[in-house]
Amino acid sequence: MSTRRKLIQVSGGAAALAVFGRTALAGAQDASPEAVAIGDISVLPLKEAGKLIVHADQPLYEPWFVDNDPANGQGFESALTYALAERLGFTAEQVEWGYTSFNASYAPGPKPFDFYITEVSITPERAQAVGFSDSYYDDPLVVVTKTDSPVMEATTLEDLKQFKWATQVGTTFYSFLAEVIQPDQEILVFDTNADSLTALDNGTVDAVIQTLQIGIYNTEIQFEGMSLAGLLPDVIGEGMGLVTEIDSPLIPYLNAALGELFEDGTQAALVEEWLPIPSDLPTFS
Repeated sequence: MSTRRKLIQVSGGAAALAVFGRTALAGAQDASPEAVAIGDISVLPLKEAGKLIVHADQPLYEPWFVDNDPANGQGFESALTYALAERLGFTAEQVEWGYTSFNASYAPGPKPFDFYITEVSITPERAQAVGFSDSYYDDPLVVVTKTDSPVMEATTLEDLKQFKWATQVGTTFYSFLAEVIQPDQEILVFDTNADSLTALDNGTVDAVIQTLQIGIYNTEIQFEGMSLAGLLPDVIGEGMGLVTEIDSPLIPYLNAALGELFEDGTQAALVEEWLPIPSDLPTFS
């Protein structure tokens, strides 16, 4: 599960959580050098010389990837990968895709990829076991509920406290619920995000938290009778990062290439093309 969140003006535990996240993450891996030269793949510390090995999860979903094919250049993360590879000095033919499960991507130990990309949120806990690039996207969190639910009438975080919630263990969804919303009722915690959505679908709970793009998929494709109730304010987390082995010497090069994509507007153009935020979606105050 991916997510974003940067610190804003919040009270007590939520602010502490966001500050802790940044502090712990900063100590998890060495800072990148101020500048590295990119464009010459012969200097890159790669798994195999002359190729960039990139892994993703399976199955893959729109708008991150299209037709479950990471190699077609369609979808935000596929297109971003090829733009990044080009800045590093690779041709499209030199990018080799493979599969690693989402949970295994940030587990401790050696990795079969140069980097992994499937909406992996940067967290202090994960950064103890793997390396992360700078964030390439911050995906907003949203509340998903039944279309006819009173949750649809809520406008503030205080309004959301009264409802029954489900979430996946160990996610920023859980952190937001426990530290920011602090529901009056006990949070139901499941091993998978799918189980939390099932609890919403069968009426066991009133609402769940999802990232925006997953929420759009939930409400428009996966389930009937569900809607997005609104965006949550931006308080937890560090965005999505490219995953590497811990302390990978490739990280400074990835960050340099990402920096160019942000600076010249490529990243923003890809966001506009693949990840637009619905203009009519309200934000909880």
